[in-house]
Amino acid sequence: MNDSLHYTDTLNPFKDVICGKQIQHWVEFQLLDELGQPLASLPYRAANEASRGGYVPEFSGYTDDEGVIRLEGLHPLPITLWVGADLLAEQLQTRRLRAVRAEPRRPGVGDRTPLYGPQRAGFSPVEKAALAKGHDYHYVRIGQLCDRRPTFQPPLADPSELPAFHFPDETFSGFTVSGDHLDRRHVLEVCPFRAWSLVLHHQEGYSLVNAYNLGLMSILAYSNRGEDDLGSVKELFERQCLDLSRTPRVWDSGQAWPCVVEDVPFRDRYLEVEPLDTAKAVPPEGHTQLFYAVSASQVLVAWRGTEMEGLADLITDATFRPVRPEISALCEPKVPCPDLTSLGSVHLGFRDAFEVARRIYTVELGKTILEGIGKKKLFICGHSLGGALGLIHAASLLKHNPLLYTYGMPRTFTLLAVQYLGDLWHFRHVNDTDAIPRVPPEADLDNDLYDRYGPLGNVLGLQRSIRQALIGMVYKYEDAFSHHGKIAMFFRAEQHHYQEIVAYPAYRRPDGTPIRGTITAVLPEKAKLYLVPSLSETDEQEAEEATRRFNASLSPENRARYFPHYSNTPVGRVLRIGDHFMSQYQPYIHNQLLESINPAREPLLERQIQRRKFEQQIKDYYGRVPEEELTRNRVFLDLQRLVDKALSVTKQADGGNEALERFDAIADPRAYYEKTYG
Repeated sequence: MNDSLHYTDTLNPFKDVICGKQIQHWVEFQLLDELGQPLASLPYRAANEASRGGYVPEFSGYTDDEGVIRLEGLHPLPITLWVGADLLAEQLQTRRLRAVRAEPRRPGVGDRTPLYGPQRAGFSPVEKAALAKGHDYHYVRIGQLCDRRPTFQPPLADPSELPAFHFPDETFSGFTVSGDHLDRRHVLEVCPFRAWSLVLHHQEGYSLVNAYNLGLMSILAYSNRGEDDLGSVKELFERQCLDLSRTPRVWDSGQAWPCVVEDVPFRDRYLEVEPLDTAKAVPPEGHTQLFYAVSASQVLVAWRGTEMEGLADLITDATFRPVRPEISALCEPKVPCPDLTSLGSVHLGFRDAFEVARRIYTVELGKTILEGIGKKKLFICGHSLGGALGLIHAASLLKHNPLLYTYGMPRTFTLLAVQYLGDLWHFRHVNDTDAIPRVPPEADLDNDLYDRYGPLGNVLGLQRSIRQALIGMVYKYEDAFSHHGKIAMFFRAEQHHYQEIVAYPAYRRPDGTPIRGTITAVLPEKAKLYLVPSLSETDEQEAEEATRRFNASLSPENRARYFPHYSNTPVGRVLRIGDHFMSQYQPYIHNQLLESINPAREPLLERQIQRRKFEQQIKDYYGRVPEEELTRNRVFLDLQRLVDKALSVTKQADGGNEALERFDAIADPRAYYEKTYG
């Protein structure tokens, strides 16, 4: 078997091969952002088996003005591209996202679909343009291109864990094209290195987007989910706000509310997020809960409202004795601070609940959220009890110019204190017959029994306070509990008409004619109106026609009657606890936001159709309706037409129109029911 002709060895012992000149190949990469703009002047390197074996030099250079890299003289081998990490990250932080996202379905329990999968085919305009020119197309993220881990400033909270969406490949193995896909251009659409941030406007005027997003934060404050669970506070800000494939959502009772978000540079992401609960402190004390989230431009604090489990929050709500606002403002350590107000009183239960949080979380409330506050805007929100605590918190930070939005908030301060806090920017939302904004009553509920009999005095004083509250229904005290802030009211409008009745035929007048009379009966069509009277307070030179018409109909006397200062709009119906929950508040804001984004949408929203029916009903019954009610309904309908103005600041803001377009593309106009009847 020494005959070489019979060797079966597959390894040729003779390495020298004589052949003709090999065919050389080329490839082009074009790097574009989501808006189709080139990523120019970026350093790159590329390698294949030939360069790694030392047979040819490694390819390197910079992307040209069109973001193009051209490599020539290639063997028919796979080739891998890397781009310089720091310069790529810096440039991608300055690029904006496409307004509408692909929004892939979120995998459910037991679903093995990757959370951050590839973008679906046929979605991107960049893809369509590339394919139309005969190029290959790829959607990539920074981690699939950069040659190493970029430098993060500010650093990541956990340096060992890269953001999963942006860095699907933590080995930095680069972008590879097979040898079968040479001799062509590959268009790489690179996702910008950005993060989501809630759209919030720090301004004196009312903002519909503020109302919606801060309403969602008030819902999120109720979350009891574990830190790593979908829908928790940390999960929203630390995961969803870094997932650019989807719009962040707040989960509540199986519903997923989409946020109105804008994209910001990754370095401006939310950096500090923390839920706080005094019942979980060491040692535990009270039951006050809140969370805060801090980014490069925002400080957001949301206070949790009343929980029905247990009695702690209910006792806090019911302890409504007015006491001196002896709560030190949140100031620098060792610096003397004045009380919240120098006049008036505050609800004892609310004061004590806030004081527990202030004392236990001195560092978080007194230092962490205020660090660098001069360059940031402060937003505070809360529902129910959370609104009351939010108002006290805002009052303690008055010099930092907080903006406060509350929902279904009870009265917290007495009139003199409310007037002292008059400059605080605060919008409070009231849902029609919600009973909670009507408590404590507009009465001076303090009395000497609280102090006279020690612990027993709390019971005796409360009994007398209740009697004073009943008297307060007919008698207004000088320093009664009062509301702070400008009202935003969800009002169910209905119209009565005069109806003639004829008595039973057996009963007649002395002359034999039938006995007739007139009663008022409610007409069938009703409408839920979104009333923000402060929107009419605009400069006459800038006012729109609707504003002028409204101001002409809303006399000072009518304004005081329909929207009494420091109080609530009278509804003339039985108050209900069912209108109090955030699940009843948020649908009106959600649907009004959709309507204001596109009032002429087809088909119209149900709320628009119902309002048109209500207006037509008024016309049909004109002359047969009570004049006072007719005047009020016309004023309120004019005021409803002004709500669209509450979107103007968002539309004028950088990225605002894209944020609204993004929200409009995914929001379901039939998802949330507005309760108009019943």
